[in-house]
Amino acid sequence: MKIIITESKLKDFRTSYLNDFHNHASVSKFDSFIVVYYNETDDDDSIAMEYDSDDGRLFLDKNFTLFFKNYFPNEDDVIPFIKDWFENEFGVKIKFIQS
Repeated sequence: MKIIITESKLKDFRTSYLNDFHNHASVSKFDSFIVVYYNETDDDDSIAMEYDSDDGRLFLDKNFTLFFKNYFPNEDDVIPFIKDWFENEFGVKIKFIQS
């Protein structure tokens, strides 16, 4: 069975996924950093996303981006989509992305 999803609906699904992830993740803000953890352990191995306002860098864990690419089609715009979501969610300006 083929299912056709409009581009706007796909954007809604992706945004909803990131919002839900954020609502269930642990977020720490300290110094110039915003750190989003996979769970509540807050250790370096559980970092999904980390923003540093000193240089405008957003670090994305490779496993996080790979899952997102596999879960949602059109992997060409995955990184820019997550970047835009992060900027809107946290009110920051990202200059570059590292993963």
